[in-house]
This record gives sequence, C-alpha cells and structure tokens, in this order.
Amino acid sequence: PKLCSAIKDHICRLKRFGTGDVSDQSSILHMHDIMDDLEEFTEIPDSFCDLPHGHYPLTITYRKFLMMLDGTCQTSFFDAFYGEMKSSFERGHSRSRAVHTFIELKEVTYEKFATSYWPRFNADLTKKIAASTVFTEIISHIKGAYQASRPYTGKLDRQDYVMLADKRISSLNNEMRDRIYDIFLEYESMKCTAREFDLSDFVNSLHSSLVSEGYNGDMVDFVYIDEVQDLTMTQIALLKYVCMNIKEGFLFAGDTAQTIARGIDFRFEDIRSLFYTAFLAETEASNEGLKHGKRVHLSDMFQLSQNFRTHCGILRMAQSIMSLLYFFFPSSVDKLNPETGLVHGEAPVLLESDNDENAIMTIFGESKSKHGNLHGFGAEQVILVRDDATKKQITDLVGKQALVLTIVECKGLEFQVW
Repeated sequence: PKLCSAIKDHICRLKRFGTGDVSDQSSILHMHDIMDDLEEFTEIPDSFCDLPHGHYPLTITYRKFLMMLDGTCQTSFFDAFYGEMKSSFERGHSRSRAVHTFIELKEVTYEKFATSYWPRFNADLTKKIAASTVFTEIISHIKGAYQASRPYTGKLDRQDYVMLADKRISSLNNEMRDRIYDIFLEYESMKCTAREFDLSDFVNSLHSSLVSEGYNGDMVDFVYIDEVQDLTMTQIALLKYVCMNIKEGFLFAGDTAQTIARGIDFRFEDIRSLFYTAFLAETEASNEGLKHGKRVHLSDMFQLSQNFRTHCGILRMAQSIMSLLYFFFPSSVDKLNPETGLVHGEAPVLLESDNDENAIMTIFGESKSKHGNLHGFGAEQVILVRDDATKKQITDLVGKQALVLTIVECKGLEFQVW
C-alpha cells in the first residue's frame, strides 16, 4: 500500500505538471497511517464495470485488483462464505467492509500456515522439510502454476506435480514431492473444515468464473506491473482478461533477488512461457494475434544494471550476497549483470551487541533522553525490521520518533542512508 500511494503521488504531480501547474504541492504520504491494503482504496469501487474516468490512470495494489475482478463477476468468491459474513451485515457494515473483515479472519497466510496448520500435519510427512518450502510449493506450483487453473480444478494432480522434479532444476526429488503433495491434501482438508481460504483459492475461483461467465468490465489499454516477482503465474494470467493489447500493452518490472512475498517461487523465464501459452496462444487462436499474417512476438527482456539511488559500497555488499545465491540456488534466481552506481561510498557498518544489550536503546536511548527526540531521523529515514513482531518491539521503544517498517512495507520506497 505504501509503494502504491507513493506512485499515486508521483502521477498526481505529473498530471499537474502537464496542465502547467509547476508548484511543488505534492500530496503528503503519511506512511505511519497507510497500513491497510484494502482500506487505502475505499474511494475506488470494487468493480471494473463503468468505472468513472476520474479514477484513471488506475493505481492499485494487486489485492485491490482481485477485489475489483470479483465485483465484476456475477458470482462472487465470497458468496460461499455469506453465513460467516452475515453478522457483519447485521451490525450495519457495508459489504466491502464485511468482506475485508472476513479476509482478515479467514485467509491462510504463511504465518497462519506455519503456526496453525504445520504442527498438525503428520510428523512422518514433515520430517526434514521446512514449512516455508511446503507453503511455496503449494502456492506457487500445486495451486499457482498456470496449468492449475486449467481445466480450472485449482490444482495440479499428483503426477504432474511430481514430474516437475524432472522438468525443473530443484532440490526436491520425487519422494519429497510425493510427501509434499500428501501434506497439501491434508492442508486442503483442514482448511475446508475450518472454512478458511488462501489467496490461490481466490485467484483460481476468479479464473473459473471469468471462463464460464466472460469478462464484462471495462478494458484497459496498458498494464504496468511493478514487483512482478511477488506474483504467481495464475495471478499474472488474470491480467489477460482486462487488456487485449497483447503486442505492447504489458510491462513487467521486478527482480527475483527481491522476492519477499511468502510462498512465491518466481523466474522471468516462467513469465515468458506464460505469455506464449496463456496470452499469445489463446489470442492467436481467435485470430486476434495475427497482424498482416505475422505472429506477435514478445519483446526482449532488459536488464537495468545502472543504480541511481544506492552508492557503490552498498551495491558491492549486495553483489557479494547475490554471488552466494547464484552459487547455492542457481535455479531460484535470475542471474543478472552486477549493478553499478554513480556515487562512491563505504560498505555498510555491521553492529553487534552483547546478549544482554539492547542495540536500539544503546543507539537511540541517550539521544532521546537528552534531546526529547531521535536526532537525525526525518521523513526520509527509516528503521527496517524483519517482521511485525520485531516492528512492535522497536515501535514500543522509539514511539513515533522514527518510522519503523517491515521489509514488506518498505518495498519500492526510497530513504536516505543514515
């Protein structure tokens, strides 16, 4: 949501500049308050039907895109859960708010999978396999591969999934994939009993509805996707329904080394294959992909190796980490040319504290007690943490004197080096 809001701010400034307004009256990005993916877009209807022109260019998160597709279909994915949402309707909440509340309670994220589901699986199946590995296989391959949405069963069958061991370079052999598929079946049974769902259920339901009903919403001419590496193939394939400009209507930007979404196993070669099988092939089958007797071909991929926002010291450290990823996980990361910077700088400083020492209090405690604030921490600086639990701990210490974000929340935003 924060990245999306930042992009919207830049678009607003560009539109003002286009009308001759050169004043620097950019909207203020209150990053302390932008915390919710769906609440941030309440002014945009949950439907692509007759969307007012004032909302274009439409700048939304992928989750908002899913909600709008769902609202465009005659049958909503959430209709099956009407009983669970009925109490919210009775309390006077709108459908949008009721659905949002339901998602918070019933969606199986990685955190819920690891804490609520994983301990209940057969121990013989989970032996020597990490919960994160299984979740990634379920979300990205068993339920997230494009084949899983055709013929819209929502999953690969066991044989097709196990055969991936031969088709895709992976550390998972046939025996391990068999066990993972057994875990998947247990997971689906538990999830059904609990009346819960994961994002792949939502996505595959949309595929099924759009095939059976057709898409009756507004069409767009161009689709620009940033951080595409955080999406599965079935999620990307939904874009074909809203844009028919196959030749030049899609632009995808991302970096597999920056994949932060749990359960995602992404490679750019997979998205190229997806375009040939899901976009070009289906379009050409209806004779819309043929232009003067010539087939439409995908453009080349471009590597943007010039970094304009990070100094060389940080880039060298990042490249050393990437070298390890290339060596130990060659099939998981697209190998790119090393990034180069325009500004020289020192390598980042690594601070190590004693076991009984709180590094945050050591660094900021004295400054706060002497000056009443954290001197030097402004709107362009941030404390980055791994997860929400750590964020709460740090926020309790520093309050609102400094911006504290998780890696997920800060994705795509820029801050000054401190």
